[in-house]
Amino acid sequence: MWCSFLHEGVFSSSLSRIRVIRDDLIGMDYPVVCKHCVDAPCIRACKANALYKDTGGFTKLDKAKCIKCGECVNACPYGAVFQNPFDKTPLICDLCDGKPICVSKCPTNALSIHPATEIPVKNPAQLGKRYSVALSEYRVLLERWGIRVKYE
Repeated sequence: MWCSFLHEGVFSSSLSRIRVIRDDLIGMDYPVVCKHCVDAPCIRACKANALYKDTGGFTKLDKAKCIKCGECVNACPYGAVFQNPFDKTPLICDLCDGKPICVSKCPTNALSIHPATEIPVKNPAQLGKRYSVALSEYRVLLERWGIRVKYE
């Protein structure tokens, strides 16, 4: 909610640049947020050159250039680009220039920010069938986030 307030001046989940998804299968809530890809598909897809990387490597939008075509939304492999329901411009997390307000304002301190590209996970075969299913679902989730799972 703080994201929408900072960027749009109102508390609205539909105007937030991050979404929290509840996955009942693995019993986990997780954020869907821009990965700030080095070779960002959303930037490549933008016909108007409205999306760009700033000097800090954050993906940014120049609203004045945006033609509201939605190609950036379709191009994101993580589903992390959303369209503003009112003006159809893309909503992309810019990490608040490295100081995300969602992290600083979280009342339970449940949010943190750190880079993750690979995570070690115990081999499910060593843990038994009950844990094997949960870990395989967890692996799918991590890979959806762009994090490679490496079995120990």
